[in-house]
Amino acid sequence: MLNVLLLTGSPRPYGCSSSLAEVALEGMREAADIQVERVDAARLENKYRGCSSCYGCQPAKFRCMIHDATARLINRISDFQYIVLATPIYFFNISGQLKACTDRFMALCSYDDQGKVISPLQKIRLAAVVTSEGDAETSGLEVVELWLKWLSDFTGTAPIPILHKGNCCRDAGPAVREEELREKALAFGRSLIQ
Repeated sequence: MLNVLLLTGSPRPYGCSSSLAEVALEGMREAADIQVERVDAARLENKYRGCSSCYGCQPAKFRCMIHDATARLINRISDFQYIVLATPIYFFNISGQLKACTDRFMALCSYDDQGKVISPLQKIRLAAVVTSEGDAETSGLEVVELWLKWLSDFTGTAPIPILHKGNCCRDAGPAVREEELREKALAFGRSLIQ
């Protein structure tokens, strides 16, 4: 059984991005036996919002030393074979809630004797489900794509595929009712299983 982390970034737990991600997870289930753990970044009880820059993680090698909910998640990230990031685009980037959580991924990065970045993320397949009120050209999707590319390049993970749905409103219904979108999300989920 494959362990999948669904890490949502919306303060609305059943909004468009998380609803669309759930459909993508259905596609993953069609392709493999998976177990999903959902974590809502907006609801994590944390000591700090984001990384505190304490650098305690560097001698600890892949462990966040802050002692809060995000650290507990970070410290067991190797339990997962897949991480699906689900976020709305808020003001031209990923949500602040998801950014604060993923900033702590720095604890998952260290350097080998040659100065090359090493990370347990290299063994994990990441994917992103992104929604926006605007379309792909006007919402800031390119900023999210660039952030995911930098995350992938720095940590050494495989390129991170993105499923984007633009022109979303507050109603999550289209993400789960539009047949063409459902099929696209199911196919995206199936494509993640390798």
